[in-house]
Amino acid sequence: MIRTRRAKNSSRGIYLQDRQLSHTVFQPGTHFRYVIDRDNRKIIILPSESPGNTVSKREMKHSVKPVLDIRSKQVLDAFKDCAYLQVDIYEEEIVVRGFVADADEAPAIHHASDPIETIGKIRGIQDFLRVKQTAEIVISRDEFQNVTDRYGSSLVVDIPYKSIRQALQHLYIPLQIDSLFSGAGLMDFAFAQAGFDIAFAIEKDADAVRTYRHNLGDHIHHGDITQIDRAYFTSPVMIGGSPCQGFSNSNRNTNYLDNPNNRLVREYIDAVKSNQNCKVFVLENVPQLLSAGDGQFKDEILGELKEFEIQYGVLNAADFGSPQPRKRAIFIGSKIGKIRLPKAKSNQRAKNVRFAFSNLDPDVPNQADISKVNAETLGRIRSVPEGGNISHIPDEIRPKGTHSNQYRRLEWDEPAVTVVMPRKAMLLHPEADRILSVRECARLQGLPDEFAFQGGLTAKQQQVANGVPIQLTKAIAHVIRKAINAFNSSFTSKLRIASV
Repeated sequence: MIRTRRAKNSSRGIYLQDRQLSHTVFQPGTHFRYVIDRDNRKIIILPSESPGNTVSKREMKHSVKPVLDIRSKQVLDAFKDCAYLQVDIYEEEIVVRGFVADADEAPAIHHASDPIETIGKIRGIQDFLRVKQTAEIVISRDEFQNVTDRYGSSLVVDIPYKSIRQALQHLYIPLQIDSLFSGAGLMDFAFAQAGFDIAFAIEKDADAVRTYRHNLGDHIHHGDITQIDRAYFTSPVMIGGSPCQGFSNSNRNTNYLDNPNNRLVREYIDAVKSNQNCKVFVLENVPQLLSAGDGQFKDEILGELKEFEIQYGVLNAADFGSPQPRKRAIFIGSKIGKIRLPKAKSNQRAKNVRFAFSNLDPDVPNQADISKVNAETLGRIRSVPEGGNISHIPDEIRPKGTHSNQYRRLEWDEPAVTVVMPRKAMLLHPEADRILSVRECARLQGLPDEFAFQGGLTAKQQQVANGVPIQLTKAIAHVIRKAINAFNSSFTSKLRIASV
């Protein structure tokens, strides 16, 4: 759900103008159809390929609001005598429900001065108005399409009210996420691009939080996950990449999750277990998480989250179109059926550095964020050819480090090496005698130029290095969204009668 809100009943019909509609399929100029459940005071609005009802627009000073205007006698009859309407906006549908005052309850309306407990929750319309909803019906899009193709775009559905049974609860799963160890928001950005709503995020690093807020919004909490109230975690999907360093312990009698270096992995697990609404989780980490102790670490995680059906493995971002071969261990846990890890397309090829850096404007954010070097370091850099590394530096000026990715100069027509902290690794531009800029690293991570990093230079470099490539995260997000949508659609053809 993108938004739920109250609306006044009108004598003219349904008139919806909402900025949040710009995040849905109901864009100005598109068409829509609607079905009316008159007995239950409800209409469902769905997109349509056929001309008929058209989404209009209202020009604002800095934006455009989509507008849906429905004027029909059937709509007026459905909401006759309703005290208030409740509008639920989803990405691909809008549901409008009418509520009438319940004569058995009083007072009918809460006044602003009345005390209403709202801490930690978004209250529904029932908290402000004593109302009674009779029932509701949800019809699948395919069924709706078949019926409306036959009978027209406006349809009145009369359902015999023979009995009331308790509503089927917790069936519809919104694309809503709690994000843990959110960093600068690269993983969250990819999930948002795939259609998810990030309801809550938490990150300890202040500069990363600044970057997150700048690009994604104020829903991120600056704090320590070890100290936060678990009541904050309420979304059905949880994602995160908890840091861990305790891979060297080979004593099979010692649990990896008890290692203080892996405390944050334990915190992630405990957060998932504390959230009774969690239906799907994603845990990403370094590949060693799967192999440590001949799989002991992995088995401990599986055992702690055994109520989930878990798929796991190592995925390479290059297999999903990233210009860098970054490998990550991925766990996807599900209570709605097995969700398999995404598979690379057979024709998918890793992009090269030239593709990643194409049309790179020197004025884009973070392109000027480059570490300066002294004369000695500059001499080392100049001695490294395209595709070369520290071994090409003459002995008399070569530093002590011997790792092959030290002083690694990228090649234009090959994928990059894995992006790490560019200043520490001395990750070099293919042609210019300098370290990569923050923007160039961001390009290799798959980020658009509009995603701007905040903080000091060192903080920006570390933020971009800590992220998971967007192409890989999007692939994960898409398989989860597909699974959730399939789960939700399996219930939409069933009658759902609710009593309040």
